[in-house]
Amino acid sequence: MLSPNLSFPSNSLCGPYNKQMLQERKDLALEKFSRAGAEKYTQILQEMTAFKTSSYHFNDDVVSIGKTDEITPEQQQKILAAAKNLMPWKKGPYNLFGEGIDGEWRSDQKWNRILPHLPSLKDKAILDIGCNNGYFLFKMMAHAPALALGFDPVLPLMAQFYFLKSFLIGPPPVFFEPLGISEVALFEKCFDVIFSMGILYHHRDPIGQLLDIKKALRPGGVAIVESITIPGPTAHDDDYCLVPQERYAKMKNVFFVPTVASLKSLAHKAKFSSIEVISSQPLDSSEQRVTKWSSTHSLEDFLDPNNDSLTCEGYPAPWRTALKLQV
Repeated sequence: MLSPNLSFPSNSLCGPYNKQMLQERKDLALEKFSRAGAEKYTQILQEMTAFKTSSYHFNDDVVSIGKTDEITPEQQQKILAAAKNLMPWKKGPYNLFGEGIDGEWRSDQKWNRILPHLPSLKDKAILDIGCNNGYFLFKMMAHAPALALGFDPVLPLMAQFYFLKSFLIGPPPVFFEPLGISEVALFEKCFDVIFSMGILYHHRDPIGQLLDIKKALRPGGVAIVESITIPGPTAHDDDYCLVPQERYAKMKNVFFVPTVASLKSLAHKAKFSSIEVISSQPLDSSEQRVTKWSSTHSLEDFLDPNNDSLTCEGYPAPWRTALKLQV
């Protein structure tokens, strides 16, 4: 259910934090959600309480929950109808009691790029900022963390996460709160690993974000920061940053798009002790595309139809670059 109280434990798993202020921020988010149609999502979740499974697998590219033979065909159709009522699905892939949910993003591709470079997640306290519907949180569960906490202040994404988690018997220590990057500053030395994947460029103050992430990490902690980047005027290593006047790839909430060198410079400004580029490649339609579970437009619609190295606005097309940063 969409709980009114903070769902993650207030103990040593994630260290000290301002619980009262976080609860106040969550209350404000839930109040906003109540005006945005939260009743619809609450009803969907209530209808799913009868379906439970102890069969779930997070090791494969597809996050799998439940088996076909655990439910009747009629029950499978009810679950499928509920999943469709939660569309569009941005992240995936999932398999739910034998039915595939193929989100717009093949998030397994991003996970597999960063996986070889991750620190051990076993018994660690982890925060995923901008977790969407929790695909990466579920993938983390394969590594037996003590806690995986996701922040995302978007009602439909919160509903998708709780929809997926609601089926699990003996659920793993994975949690979602309708909070955002602004709440990270309320934690200090609380987390061993923080993920910020696809968030940095959506906010006006990237260095401030990185400083808040650094503050929330314990000594020796690691941040995985993934961002859109672009090639520079002469080379991808040029220290250069694009500031779109209106939209970038039809996104209106992109404030800047750095080159790889510029992204590293931002991390240097935040004074991380170690900065490593762990992946960088052009984004293509094998990773982001239209599916029957997504909205009707995706990457191909955001690029110049005659030149896929440019966005439809004429800017350099997006790459995806991930940094591994250490306190």
